[in-house]
Amino acid sequence: MSKRVLFSPVGGTDPISQDNCFDGSMLHVCRHYKPDTVYLYLSKEMLDFEEKDHRYTEAIKLLSDKQNHPVEVKLITRPKLTDPHDFNYFFEDFNNEIKTIVSSLVEDDELLINISSGTPGMKSALNVMSTLGEFRCTCIQVSNPDKKMGEHTHRNDFDLNTLWELDPDNEDTAENRCSVVKCPNLLLLKGEQNIKSFLRQYDYHAAYSLAKELEKSHSKEAVARYIDYLEFAKERSSFKNVSSLEQKLKDVSELLPVSGPNRSVFEYALLCDLKWKRGELSDFVRSLSPLIQELFLRVVDENIYPVSMKLIKDSNAFKNNKKNNGKNTRIEGDSHEVWDRSTMEFLAKEDETVSAIQIVLRESYDTFESAKYDPFLSSDSLCEIVAKLGKNDELKDDINRLRNQIERKIRNLLAHKIVNIDQEWIKRATGNLNEEQIMKLLKKVFRYTDVKVKDEYWNSYDRMNDFIIAKIDGLNKE
Repeated sequence: MSKRVLFSPVGGTDPISQDNCFDGSMLHVCRHYKPDTVYLYLSKEMLDFEEKDHRYTEAIKLLSDKQNHPVEVKLITRPKLTDPHDFNYFFEDFNNEIKTIVSSLVEDDELLINISSGTPGMKSALNVMSTLGEFRCTCIQVSNPDKKMGEHTHRNDFDLNTLWELDPDNEDTAENRCSVVKCPNLLLLKGEQNIKSFLRQYDYHAAYSLAKELEKSHSKEAVARYIDYLEFAKERSSFKNVSSLEQKLKDVSELLPVSGPNRSVFEYALLCDLKWKRGELSDFVRSLSPLIQELFLRVVDENIYPVSMKLIKDSNAFKNNKKNNGKNTRIEGDSHEVWDRSTMEFLAKEDETVSAIQIVLRESYDTFESAKYDPFLSSDSLCEIVAKLGKNDELKDDINRLRNQIERKIRNLLAHKIVNIDQEWIKRATGNLNEEQIMKLLKKVFRYTDVKVKDEYWNSYDRMNDFIIAKIDGLNKE
């Protein structure tokens, strides 16, 4: 069962003011928040009063009996603290004591801190600590009953029972003078600034991990408005299925500009774009081949035999060497598609396009009809088909550059050697193309496929970043 804990220094008007008989701040917080445990911090002067007549513990007991709410009181004593005005001392000492208290709490426990009792040095230290936000707590401020600065009279004739009987705060109609201090939590703000910085760097795993840490150190409520969206970004950037999060977060669908079976190939292309932007050049180069082959196949679908290709597929002219588990693209699956020569031979008798493709493959590969030929459908064979049968010279040039200037020169070399990849290496290998120019060429080839991509779609991750940052800043209304 959760409990409520109060940490409170003790000041001159505690527990009940001798000047106006109203609750001091410590007792007033106890009255209205009903803590289960109270930690009282006593300087030498306050400890002397407590040892003389137990005024602080006895006042809490009187209130406990009145409210029928048991309260455990624990004393934090500083018998050598004769000058209780040093901010630096209290900032360190309070910090240590509150850390110890927090370590004893469980997740659902609530920590209250009274910032209205004690000396100015004590109050300032607690205010700064609450602003830093190192602890998950609620800071309570108590106003004076006459709305003026309180008096701090200490007379030797302190009579707790008489003051208790005269205390106006015991009336049922008495005003609750407590208020929660809503000050900026600097550590939380700093953490959220770092999250936003990670988003701008496309580091979604770091952004999500930091949000989970803030959730632990502050509260789930502190990050509730954006943590699910960070999880969505993290999963998306890992090329994972985000359909469950898409259903949970109805407003993220607008961040996924391509839907249906073509989504995966476009999302993969976006990830390739992210890799060079994050400086992950080796991963960028390695990621190119699946995308290039997928684009080439779609280019052939759309530009060489849009009608006949369907006939070839329906007739298993090329088929999978392995099951693809029902996935929609070569990028997603673990299958290898192959040319089926015997079926192509049959279809070529009635379909001129199939016959033309067969001729291209025979001319390009001397061993095409023999058992020595590796029948895998590859970017190389697709490039040959576009080169020989394509009617758009610009498209043919783009396809040729992707295959022979880029994939053949850098991807294949990297697959067989341990090399250090940087921008200069890529330029040397490709004939002065950098990673951004490579990506622009891939984006251009998308225009010749069935994936209908508008120019603004390529800014999808930046739009997602802006969207999540607005959630962090509280600008998006649910």
